[in-house]
Parts: sequence; structure tokens; C-alpha cells
Amino acid sequence: MRSIHRIIEMHAATNGDVPAVIDAASSCSYRELNAAANALARKLMAAGLRRGMRVQVSMPPSPDLAAFLLAILKAGCCYTWSDSDAAAASLRIEESPGEWRDVDITDIAVAGLSSGPNLPVVARETDIACVLDREAGDRAIAVPHATIISMASCVADEHAPWAGESGAFDLWAALMNGATAVVTQRPAVAA
Repeated sequence: MRSIHRIIEMHAATNGDVPAVIDAASSCSYRELNAAANALARKLMAAGLRRGMRVQVSMPPSPDLAAFLLAILKAGCCYTWSDSDAAAASLRIEESPGEWRDVDITDIAVAGLSSGPNLPVVARETDIACVLDREAGDRAIAVPHATIISMASCVADEHAPWAGESGAFDLWAALMNGATAVVTQRPAVAA
């Protein structure tokens, strides 16, 4: 049973001090990322997150975002992510189709979270890891762990850019290869 988070947990166990994610303001090692994700997953589960649920996350690419997305996978859930320039990050849990509940994450500081062991939640290659929302009227695209795992071979360098595309596939490709994901600016879109 291979899953994105189990591969990253192996890197945290074998190369824990290697930088996992770097942006202009901060960085975290694989060990720190894994510990923060374990603690966040437990907090989210205490807030009602259950295996198989979908979580909508809105925040800019950062080590904190990487920890939240990894925590969602560790809880056996899937995410939909949108980059946000807003000052406040947001997180919503889909409790039933089309019914969302906001989760207050303002008091959850990723840095310095203490962690227990990796969560025993089972995730399979066929489980959905990410849902890509489409334009109104189009169907969303569900992406399983296996599809994202197959993209991991795309990274050959020690430092790989994380440009912030909606699936965070470039983040996972870097982390599953033991590389450092470096937050980069996306090219401006012409109006």
C-alpha cells in the first residue's frame, strides 16, 4: 500500500535533517514537516475530519501549506487547494456532498508543533488524494495517490521548484524524491 505520505515519512525517517520546503521567509526539514503534519492531522481529526472526507484549503504555497496538505493525506482524506493572497488562510471540510464547514485554523501554529508517531490511518494507491475543481458546469477531476506517485520520477535535482499549481503535484514530486521543494513565483498571466 503505497501512498504519498508514507513515502515522505520514509524520507523523514532516513534523511530527517534535509530541507523539505523552503520559501523566502522560512523553511522546514523533512523531520519538522512530518512532525507538524502528524500534529495537524490529529488536530483536524479532533475537529471532525474523518477518513474519506474532502478538505478545501486556501493559502499561498509555504512550508505551512505543505504541512496542512500532508496532514490531510495522513488523515486518509483528500484536498482541493487554491492559492490565496488573502491575509488569512482558510480550511473547510466537506461533511456531505455540497455541505461545507469552516474550521478555525487561526490558533493552529505549524511551527513548533509537538508530534507523536505517524498516524495508523490506511491509505491505498487508489484512494483520492486531490480533487481539481473545474470551471462552473465542468466536472471536478479526482486524482488518486497512484497518479501522483507516478509523477515522482519527474524530479532529478536536489532542489525542485514548487510553482503553486492547483494540485500541488510539483510539491509531492519533490518530496517523494527526497528533494527540497523551493517555492517560486508563478509567471504573471496576461490579461
